Amino acid sequence: MTTEMKRMGVILGILLGLGSMTAEAAEPVAVWEVVTTYRKHLDNDGRLTLMSDGKTSTGLPWALSGSFVDFGKEGKATPLQGGDFYKGNWVGGWVIHGRVLMNNAFIKSEVVVPVQMPKTAGETLVGSRPTIALKDSIVDLWEMVAVVPRTNQFIRLTCDFTPNNLVLDGDRKIGTYEFHGPTVIVNFIDPQFGRIAFVEKPDNVLTGKGKPVKRKFWSVRFTRVQRQAVFRTAENKDFILYNNNRINSPRYTPDFYSTFYWYYSSEKGKRRLFFRSREPKLTAGGRGVAWYDQKMILTAGSLPR
Repeated sequence: MTTEMKRMGVILGILLGLGSMTAEAAEPVAVWEVVTTYRKHLDNDGRLTLMSDGKTSTGLPWALSGSFVDFGKEGKATPLQGGDFYKGNWVGGWVIHGRVLMNNAFIKSEVVVPVQMPKTAGETLVGSRPTIALKDSIVDLWEMVAVVPRTNQFIRLTCDFTPNNLVLDGDRKIGTYEFHGPTVIVNFIDPQFGRIAFVEKPDNVLTGKGKPVKRKFWSVRFTRVQRQAVFRTAENKDFILYNNNRINSPRYTPDFYSTFYWYYSSEKGKRRLFFRSREPKLTAGGRGVAWYDQKMILTAGSLPR
């Protein structure tokens, strides 16, 4: 095995510790969800899949170069927030904003026709509970986070729990759900997860334990997607932060100019809040925000901590 192949097995930040590459069939190493105006190298659903053979699923070469992921003549991207997000540029200056969905892990799914969801899905305010009974509010948008403790294996997806008992990642069915008393059972398509029982604790959070991976168990959690903070702009428009790190839409949309991400980053020991890689100026204890040419006032919720 060459030195370069070994080098490609480790990515600083989110791709840390992937191990050695082999000559076997290429497998996904990481999946990014990308917001950009230059979409040539993305899959049809806006994802960029880094494969173990040093190419993306669309054939674009990628490699490590210091702390960033190098796409050769086409561009590069550097990690943010410890690697949960990536920022970079395609050739010609087009900006890349990538959110890591899967790292050193992959979940099997089936493509289905998307299901019509209520307009209220993902739009309740953090701290509120839509209904007393979970059965009456399970149809909603949920953020799935699955990790193998003390490893860099994780999956993070925004999922619909549909009225017809499907669990969808966009147009991908990852499983079905059913109730057994107060417990939610999710039957995953992927056998590495199988059938997992979830309990709601605390409110709006479903927690469960999956199958063992080398004597370690998948820790799986679904958190109800809700509005974290709502600001009103000078143009009398809403500027909304959701608790799944999105802004202006609880779901992925490819429009770079209207929907993007918020996150915290620690630099020189100082924790700083960013909206799409630019730090907003906070006033009145966070009740006022200036960002680019936008001046906004908080009308509901609070800034994420």
